[in-house]
Amino acid sequence: MINLSCNDNFLKNSIVDLLYQKKFFLNISHTTQYFFQSKIIIKEKSLEISTSTNKFNLNLPLSFNEFFEKFFDMISNEKVFLQSCEYYPFKQLIKKNEKNIFLSEIQNTIMSNLLLNSSDGIKKIDLIKIIWPNDKDVFFNKLDTHLTNLKNYLKSESDFDLKFTSKSGLIKLIFN
Repeated sequence: MINLSCNDNFLKNSIVDLLYQKKFFLNISHTTQYFFQSKIIIKEKSLEISTSTNKFNLNLPLSFNEFFEKFFDMISNEKVFLQSCEYYPFKQLIKKNEKNIFLSEIQNTIMSNLLLNSSDGIKKIDLIKIIWPNDKDVFFNKLDTHLTNLKNYLKSESDFDLKFTSKSGLIKLIFN
């Protein structure tokens, strides 16, 4: 997830709406749970877009596709360190010892939410609602199956041991 700030509320709301349509991981709930912060500053004839490690300018006017392409290129190279791995949430990728492990959309959603909620954990029901927002019936075994498959996949692909606890409907990562 990314937290977006902007010096113009109308522009910010417009960008958030468009990124949301593209199913981009945004922090729209105004919580403190996000991987990266991005600032957008509208100037007279340009947009300045930055993260803690990158910055670029786009001349105005511009199309949303141009904005999205540049923005995605910038943000997709942002990474989170996870034990002996690098996790690229926007590329759905984990790198360990020069090996690339690509995650499915559901695997990436699980991984990102476990990491974002690593201090307190995340309720299973909340994770189910994030992964399957349109499902009317809740099946905890469906989530448990995906968690087990993710753990087994990471272990087989890179000898990465994903450890988590599941207690009283709360899932929490365990770090060594």
